[in-house]
Amino acid sequence: MATFPAPLATGPIDLEAAVPPSKSVHQRALLLAVLGPRGATTTIEAAGAPSGDVVGLAAALSAVAGVPVPCVGEVPGAVGDDGALGRSRDRRRLVLGMNGTGLRLLTTAVGLRPRGARTLLTGAPRLRARPHGALVRALGRLGAHVHRKPSGALRVIATPWTAHAVSLPLDRSSQPASSILLSACRAGGVVVRVVGPAVSRGYLGLTRAALAAFGVPSEERDGVVTVPAATPRCAHLRVEPDASSAAVWWAAAALTGGRARVAGLPRASAQPDLALLPVLERMGARVRTGADGVPEVVGPGGGLRGAGEVDLRDAPDLAPLVAALGAAAEGGTRVTGAPHLRDKESDRVATVVAAVRAVGGEATPTDDGFEVLGRAGALRGGRVAVAGDHRIALAFGVLGLAVPGVVLDGVEAVSKSYPGFPEALAAAADPDRGRPSSAP
Repeated sequence: MATFPAPLATGPIDLEAAVPPSKSVHQRALLLAVLGPRGATTTIEAAGAPSGDVVGLAAALSAVAGVPVPCVGEVPGAVGDDGALGRSRDRRRLVLGMNGTGLRLLTTAVGLRPRGARTLLTGAPRLRARPHGALVRALGRLGAHVHRKPSGALRVIATPWTAHAVSLPLDRSSQPASSILLSACRAGGVVVRVVGPAVSRGYLGLTRAALAAFGVPSEERDGVVTVPAATPRCAHLRVEPDASSAAVWWAAAALTGGRARVAGLPRASAQPDLALLPVLERMGARVRTGADGVPEVVGPGGGLRGAGEVDLRDAPDLAPLVAALGAAAEGGTRVTGAPHLRDKESDRVATVVAAVRAVGGEATPTDDGFEVLGRAGALRGGRVAVAGDHRIALAFGVLGLAVPGVVLDGVEAVSKSYPGFPEALAAAADPDRGRPSSAP
């Protein structure tokens, strides 16, 4: 486990940040490209190093497709005239690390392999312990064969669907619906009825946008999403910068009274974590949008104020950042609508509360989130247990720009979404570091 002392900023940051491509968009694009017809290719363009999750999914897709699947460049279609994904019926064991999106997307997709092909989907203990029951049960009702083993790993035996309509609760994650919708075009189409209140609905929007980019129509009306049988095709697709990673630098600007923007990520993006921008405005930062549509965050000169109530039902990945911001602000910040935080890479309610307390702040868990009582200037730094959760490392690493003495235990978790983050943080803290000094 790597220990990382977060660097204290030498002054307000002034940053034109480059961040990895969106791993949510990137993974959807890779899957749909591979579900394209054999002989076709999709050129995927993305600036920056892909996340560890994307690299892992590309490797898994290579194993089932039987051809190399790169993260960027020409991605080959791997579905034959018989409708099967790949040619081999050999058993495959796919190890996904902590990649919940990849595991869930693949759970449906590997069912499209030649009939009878067996695939075992596994990963880190925390990934295997996460809730996959809604997806397993829904696929069973569609006629797929998915079994959850005592270890939490999923065994899939490829078999055609016998039904094409299913009801699905999305009260803990929207990923089961995204998984089914993305592969449904190759399984004869599907009608998904969302039952009860749903969380992370913006990610369903990303799924439908990805389908549209590959020429697959979809319709959503009154909680029912329909995808017909279709062949996904897309000649070229550019993956936007990752809004979750961009949010880190927007928060850094707010914390240090500086300025940050991320080129190529417009405010009109459908990525859910753009939701941080109005929260920052409530806390005293200014957000201005340039002629290119890209937002720029300018931090307040006099410190942040508490955000009050912040409903993160549809943007739960922002919770650690909102907590870090709230801890450094004056006043209260309460995250609501997000009991599903407990199902993430860590129990994110518990790890966030522990992290705030570790740096001298005051935080309390609640039934659907947590509450932070900010005491500007009272934070003293301390050791933050990342607990294998990249979002904790990112959020409290950025807090260290404004609070001396923050140390991350387990910083390597950031490779899941933001490889190179520690180096980027050091560069943001001290822009002159590494520059050659001029002669007197």
